[in-house]
Amino acid sequence: MDARCTNCNDKANYDIENSKIICKKCNIEIDYDEYIEKMREKALNMADNVQENWEKSGF
Repeated sequence: MDARCTNCNDKANYDIENSKIICKKCNIEIDYDEYIEKMREKALNMADNVQENWEKSGF
């Protein structure tokens, strides 16, 4: 199964048996739970940036 690397944003592999995300491009290997937390933080930051830009634009 594919995932998105939290480090380089390239395609990474999800090793279901070992519950690890592995990126061959930047050679990182993280636990699935840590991966989910990092992706959640990225999504929240993106949402905050959209909200901030929306408020600055006056809409």
